Amino acid sequence: MARSVSETLVVRIAHKGEEKVFDLRKIFNENPNRVISTVGTVNEDGSPNTAPMSFFYCPDARTIVAGMVGASQTATNIRRDGRVIIEVLFGGDVAFGIRGRGVVVAEALKSNEATMAVKIAVDSVKRDTSPAQVITSGPLCTPRSDRAVEYEKAVWE
Repeated sequence: MARSVSETLVVRIAHKGEEKVFDLRKIFNENPNRVISTVGTVNEDGSPNTAPMSFFYCPDARTIVAGMVGASQTATNIRRDGRVIIEVLFGGDVAFGIRGRGVVVAEALKSNEATMAVKIAVDSVKRDTSPAQVITSGPLCTPRSDRAVEYEKAVWE
């Protein structure tokens, strides 16, 4: 298991006398609904659950607000247990696992009753890069329809 490199979303990595700063908060906030990440939670029987998600907003360096389908297994697990990890892969050699605890802050958004909001308190961030490869991009997406575009706009408002 990779070791923690930060307790916030602003990660400083020193390597060969140079420091590189990865501001995960900025990556999420400047690319709304475009940073597709894998969210992991724990099922009731202890088995892992993962799901791709992209609705993330970071009001500060220790908090992530995530939008997700309220009827999903991920939402059920967060309501029951709260433990969550978000694996972020993005261009510029960004490969980090964000560990935290989530609590539901809105069961249904005004813009879409099927979408809920979860506030995640960041506990730690681990670096998951490979010494052999550089991450040049993460998963990419585009809205499937005009309706999807309108949904995105409504959620962000």
